[in-house]
Amino acid sequence: MPTYSYHCSHCLAHWDDLLSISERDSPTRKPCPGCGQRTVLRAVTAPITGADATVGPGSDFKELARKMSRGLPRSAAQNMERAASLRGRRYGPQ
Repeated sequence: MPTYSYHCSHCLAHWDDLLSISERDSPTRKPCPGCGQRTVLRAVTAPITGADATVGPGSDFKELARKMSRGLPRSAAQNMERAASLRGRRYGPQ
């Protein structure tokens, strides 16, 4: 089961819940556990999978961009290669 993040726009409380996909919006229909207001929103999060989050912009970044572009359409893959080349020149190897 995936972990979903929620926050209250009234009291700014944040929490995570381990819920099934079908239940992911159930906390938004309940009051906030912190303040009791019905202002709970599901936070937008992006999990990092298959890549090391600490990769710098040097040659490691270029290799990561190549691996990521394998499943993309040709034009998107070319754009990623171009971005990796520019980024590597600008910041140098890390």
